[in-house]
Amino acid sequence: MPKKIIILSLFVAFGFSLLAQYDEPAAPNYKEIQKNIEISESNLHYPALMKRYLDGDATLTVDEARHLYYGYIYQPTYVATDTSQYNSLLADVLNKFSLGESEYQKILNYADELLKEDPFNIRALNAKLLVYAQKNNVDTYKKVAQQRSIVQNAIISSGDGMTKQTGYYVIKVAHEYDILGFLGFKYGGTEQIEKRCDCNSLTLAENRFGVDKIYFNIKPVLQYIQKKGGKM
Repeated sequence: MPKKIIILSLFVAFGFSLLAQYDEPAAPNYKEIQKNIEISESNLHYPALMKRYLDGDATLTVDEARHLYYGYIYQPTYVATDTSQYNSLLADVLNKFSLGESEYQKILNYADELLKEDPFNIRALNAKLLVYAQKNNVDTYKKVAQQRSIVQNAIISSGDGMTKQTGYYVIKVAHEYDILGFLGFKYGGTEQIEKRCDCNSLTLAENRFGVDKIYFNIKPVLQYIQKKGGKM
């Protein structure tokens, strides 16, 4: 079976309702998104979308999720790089052999700090879900799980990852790695900025789909770094 067919079939397996709004995965129209999220009386007004996201609103549509996720690049708090000290602090706790109440609290604290800097940080959301599952905190677990689904739905709706032209659109390079596990892949060890496109690619470990590499469009990241006068 062709790789693109395999990947597209994952949409059904994951239970997405993408076909209700899109005939197929579609690249985000950033200019249109920017215009829409500034309309105060619209359901796409950004402050309202963010509130619904933080509340874990399960009624958020894929289109609204896309405006939320991709519209974040127009918010003053958007930072494309991922250099927070809380990444290593969180990883150190999660790598401990055993976790107790003290470690659970640290995980929640570090995850919350990461989410202040990046509200769509899937690693932080996953860490919180681990704690809430262990503590049988069902209601909060459901809310955070819904937040994670909103982010994943937005990214997966944007492409299939199989070519430079159809890569998944992300607003931070870190989100590339975060989405791999959800797709059923593991990182293969090589990251590369592709030529003649606003793309980055990750090689994959051997997998049952026979996919060697996944592509991501990182245009907002490149523009952010260029404005700051830096390099990847």
